[in-house]
Amino acid sequence: MYRRGVSSRTRKLLIGGAAAALLGSALAVGTGMSQAAEQGSSGDISASVPALGFSPGDPNATADRVGPTGVKVPGRCPPTQAQVNAQVALKNANLPSGTDLESRIQRFEKTLSAIQDLKCPASSTTLLGRLNSLTALRGNADRDNVLRGLGLNETPADRAAATGSGDAAAGGATGNAGAGSGDISALVPALGFSPGDPNATADRVGPTGVKVPGRCPPTQAQVNAQVALKNANLPSGTDLESRIQRFEKTLSAIQDLKCPASSTTLLGRLNSLTALRGNADRDNVLRGLGLNETPAG
Repeated sequence: MYRRGVSSRTRKLLIGGAAAALLGSALAVGTGMSQAAEQGSSGDISASVPALGFSPGDPNATADRVGPTGVKVPGRCPPTQAQVNAQVALKNANLPSGTDLESRIQRFEKTLSAIQDLKCPASSTTLLGRLNSLTALRGNADRDNVLRGLGLNETPADRAAATGSGDAAAGGATGNAGAGSGDISALVPALGFSPGDPNATADRVGPTGVKVPGRCPPTQAQVNAQVALKNANLPSGTDLESRIQRFEKTLSAIQDLKCPASSTTLLGRLNSLTALRGNADRDNVLRGLGLNETPAG
């Protein structure tokens, strides 16, 4: 038997009720994210979220851009650090705050999850390469010392060391001995990955996820020496172009020592810097990148 449909008036009421419910949900989510963002300034979860390592995209962009790992990513990516902080806080009542290896790994994993929630790929940040640098240290008895040299700059303690004054802070920031002595080695960027085994015959997975010779990268000391050998002077400024030159000369030294750039995180971090050319706000963005590669931070 044919059954009559609902009346036009009833249909409008149902639609109106559904719209009101959706609006209420949206407001609740928006309020929750707003509260999470506000909490970020009070030293809670947001203070422990790793820096994304690349300048934020343009939310109105329709074309792709080249991301920090050299592959194309949506022009709107990555989100802002504040948006990511809010998303991490929204999904995690607690975030490990320790400086130990596993706590750091968990923070990177949860931040990468937030990036994906915000519809951006991991390749729009330097997070994945830095996470690979960390996970490669599992089982390394010297991991605490290696951690200090990675220059990942992603805990409140790391950030304080990077922006602090004095030789001790500078040494911790770069991972290079003699950071306060004014020599070239003090300015060489940290490689971002634990040294290879000089006797290795098999490949290993590098910090960007591709295979590299197991003997790579060289030690930081070897790279420092090679940079010094080829450069009587190395720019010491904290300005963008000085930083870029230091990365380029360090990458050249890596190649001189018969190792690929992909055995370090240098190329991704260099891409983060070169992308800032022409950005009027580059000084503020530089402070947020967490590249941590000069004695001054």
